[in-house]
Amino acid sequence: MEFRINDLLNIPSLKDAVVLSGKSYLNREIRGATIMEAPDITDWLKGGELLLTSLFPILNFSEEEQRKFIARLAEKRVSALVIKIQRFVTEIPMSIVSAGDQFGVTIIQIPKDIPYIDVMYPVMGEVFNNQVKKLQYYKEIHDRFTALSLADEGPEKIIKTLELLIGNPVALFDRNFHCIEATVPSLAEFEIIEKIPYFNQIDEMKFPHYCQVVKYPVLNGQKGYQIVVPIETINHIKTYLLISEFNKRLEELDFIAVENCATSLSLELVKQFAVAEVDKKFKNDLIDELIGGKIPQMNLVFQKANLIGWDLNGSFAAVLFKINNDSEAFTTNKKNSKRDLSVQDHELVYEAIHHYLPNGIIRSKSNLVIVLWKIAERNIQDNSWMDSIKETVRKIQESIKSQIKNLEIQVGIGSLSNNIIEIPKSFNEAQDALEFGEMINGKEAITAFSELGMFRLLCNFKDVSSLSGFIPLSLKKLLDYQHANKKDLLITLKTFIECNQNATKTSQVLFIHHKTAVYRLDRIKEITGMNFDDPEEMLSVQVGLKIVALLKREKTI
Repeated sequence: MEFRINDLLNIPSLKDAVVLSGKSYLNREIRGATIMEAPDITDWLKGGELLLTSLFPILNFSEEEQRKFIARLAEKRVSALVIKIQRFVTEIPMSIVSAGDQFGVTIIQIPKDIPYIDVMYPVMGEVFNNQVKKLQYYKEIHDRFTALSLADEGPEKIIKTLELLIGNPVALFDRNFHCIEATVPSLAEFEIIEKIPYFNQIDEMKFPHYCQVVKYPVLNGQKGYQIVVPIETINHIKTYLLISEFNKRLEELDFIAVENCATSLSLELVKQFAVAEVDKKFKNDLIDELIGGKIPQMNLVFQKANLIGWDLNGSFAAVLFKINNDSEAFTTNKKNSKRDLSVQDHELVYEAIHHYLPNGIIRSKSNLVIVLWKIAERNIQDNSWMDSIKETVRKIQESIKSQIKNLEIQVGIGSLSNNIIEIPKSFNEAQDALEFGEMINGKEAITAFSELGMFRLLCNFKDVSSLSGFIPLSLKKLLDYQHANKKDLLITLKTFIECNQNATKTSQVLFIHHKTAVYRLDRIKEITGMNFDDPEEMLSVQVGLKIVALLKREKTI
């Protein structure tokens, strides 16, 4: 559709025109025509013009000034310079011709008997006709994509329409460059070889875009070009519209279709985001009611659940995912500051869980992701539900770790609730499993409340400071021992009890010599008077060590 220099040369009035320079640029588009009246014409050019002149305005220019003038025309992206000879000049200076080749400006010579209007009228007529055609096409395409948006057809229908208009495969990718929709799924898998800045002002694209060279595995590594249009929606979150120039290069009318498609997709994604936010709030409020035990009417809760497709019948277990900062990994050398948990961190954890539990009841809250885990009836009968949860949780942790290595995810699992009335109890137990699990097994532990053992009993004390009275006297003596090796002795005692009072195994666990372990145990006996052969006393010491750990967590000792 565009009117180009080649088309200009086919005008009958220019049958005697001669191209002197810039023959490699005859495919350039002409967007208008004007006459050069003064040498400062370059200050008013917008680009794409056909410039007609008799060279009179620059007649007195030196060769260097003529060369600079041609260079300036190239900077302004003039389509071509048409020079009429034999009025003021009998021959076009070689300095101008050579500068045209040097700077990529097409210079055309025409005889003196050709009026400017015989050139300008046909050019402007073609330009105006093209503009009218473009406007008509723009309106047609705009109406078409607007109709798709109003009909709530969704991204899949929008990109399919674009494919039909431009004759090339189209795909939509999320901010992490994972494919959302693709008209040719096999071409949605590729390897990026190179990104090339591609934004061309002549295309008048409202959306910045770039080109990338890719390699397609399904085509035995065949290379191709893609146009990538970032589409910003809400909170600067971007999706990417990808056009594979697989069948043909995009032309001006194609860019009009791409522009309208991008606008339609932006509106559609904003609409989806708004709907998702309302849906998310509704779900979060319902989960808060369930875990808080704030259920005014049972039938109302089930009605709400039915609206969003949740089945609240059957058994559940509350599972909590706690997102922890790895303070050492997130510390910078310059400022010695910790990296704060970002929205992206929360979204990553949420999406990883949702990947394994697509129909799960999930809610983000502070640094927690709460899951009301639906337990299958068969897993309840054979008591395998806990193993099943742990196996899936490990996969989720591995998935998150593969994307952000320094993000620590700790998990607490509550007991089985046979109905939604018992969910608050399971939720509270999952919280206790988180707290004690970190203390016992670290910040990436998967801990079930049922595995806490003695800690479950200690959890029932409302005033934890009162537990200090249950610490045996012998252990208190070791706690009060003022010596540099006190910490080593406490660790050795704890490990000795965990190893069933086996000194050899204790030395192996602590990576110390057997004689060192025996020496420490003898020192403990001397300081405390403990009788390792008395089962009752050692049970009291074991409980006392757990109480000490609990009180330290509560910072009461």
